[in-house]
Amino acid sequence: MTVTIAKINNQVVQVIKTAETVAFSQQKNWVLITPDVGVPTRKQQHFKWVPATTRFEWVRVFNFG
Repeated sequence: MTVTIAKINNQVVQVIKTAETVAFSQQKNWVLITPDVGVPTRKQQHFKWVPATTRFEWVRVFNFG
């Protein structure tokens, strides 16, 4: 399992997935993030789509197993 963690606006978030297109915008390339790092069950309101052009302070990839 691979987990990607990033820091944005002084908040550590987990990167859930990336998508080229999303239903709510004609803009391309999006990243789905959540501040609930490591929580197995999350509610929909805990997810946020941000443009892939967003500047993260840092990004770390962790491989488990």
